[in-house]
Amino acid sequence: MNNRMNNKMNNRMNCMMSRMIQRDYLYSGASDAKLHYVLIPGDSDTPLVLIHGQCMCGEDYEKVAGKLSENYTLYLIDCFGHGDSEKAPELYRCNIIGDAIADFIRNEIARPCMVSGHSSGGIVAAYVAGVIPGLVKGVLLEDPPFFNVRPGEFEDTFVYRDGFSVVHNFLNQTDETEYLVYNIENGYIFNYLGNHFFGKDWAHNLAAEVKEKLKDSPNTIPDSDKLPAKTFRGFMYMNKFDLLFSESFYTGEWFEGVNQDDILRTVRCPAVYLKAKTKYGKDGILWAANSDESADKVMQLLRNCKRKVVRSGHDIHFEKPRYFLKAMRILERML
Repeated sequence: MNNRMNNKMNNRMNCMMSRMIQRDYLYSGASDAKLHYVLIPGDSDTPLVLIHGQCMCGEDYEKVAGKLSENYTLYLIDCFGHGDSEKAPELYRCNIIGDAIADFIRNEIARPCMVSGHSSGGIVAAYVAGVIPGLVKGVLLEDPPFFNVRPGEFEDTFVYRDGFSVVHNFLNQTDETEYLVYNIENGYIFNYLGNHFFGKDWAHNLAAEVKEKLKDSPNTIPDSDKLPAKTFRGFMYMNKFDLLFSESFYTGEWFEGVNQDDILRTVRCPAVYLKAKTKYGKDGILWAANSDESADKVMQLLRNCKRKVVRSGHDIHFEKPRYFLKAMRILERML
């Protein structure tokens, strides 16, 4: 049974990949900044715009794209600073990215669509739904970090300890030129695992091992027989990611000109809030996109929303694709 299911999934994926069309959209609101996207014509003409999370790209949705294409025509966006889209620090703002995607929907798709966004892409998706309400029929917010992602909110979160602060420190030193090596040596999660499970020198030794591999293979993704492959998934697209995008979160500039409460209040269409179950490390650090209290605030501000909590890591569409697809079906029934 499992082999038949895997064969069916592989056949669907191969069929989908043969239909992928790479395109660029020039956003006139920012001096013709390039917004790259992948178009996957589906069995239905209904558009679905997918907005990835930080340090990923549109390809991140490949695990669910095949199934989604049975019901939608897909538009997989590369946000500014990611993938093959424009890389310029002045573009790394929620409102600029959101306005560019709204402009793309208005002029390129030119008809009402569904929108789904993951992590910071979920914040952008909510923003887009608010600025073009007549063109967004429904929005799926996949584990967006509302109210735990700005300075003053994020200091005791995983994303700050293992992401924003590590990137900031990397950009302000000159001893190590490979961010991957620097992250393993100095990041939160690898040192946490070493200190609690594998020994205090484990992160240091892993960093040295990866540094050696990078000499022969610059795009090496680290691995370890002690950890599942998903541990390293966040590094898959780092070669096409501008670290200054993360720096804009560290400084708070990503939120310039927008207010999180207002972003959620302006969403008029039906919404599904797909949240990974909240958990904390042994040291009290929040190992989730946001806390239960922040999630409750999200629900209070959205006028027509259903919350679904999943026992999963942050990338629900990758780790638990069945639940992501189910959330899309729930959203369809809300229309």
